[in-house]
Amino acid sequence: ITSSSDASANSSGTSTGPVEVPEEFADASDDDVIARQLREAAMAEQDPALREKLWEEYRRYKANGA
Repeated sequence: ITSSSDASANSSGTSTGPVEVPEEFADASDDDVIARQLREAAMAEQDPALREKLWEEYRRYKANGA
């Protein structure tokens, strides 16, 4: 059992700022479950390279009729 959550811990020592959502994804009202999970994962990701890969996956998923 641990007293701090992994989500709040940041090994780089920088604080987590507000989540930046690309403007093209400002409206998520039509997201299904999978799109919502991809979006939430991208918003929570601290690594910029991995975050961009998640946004790209979200773009592809949405483009395929999700």
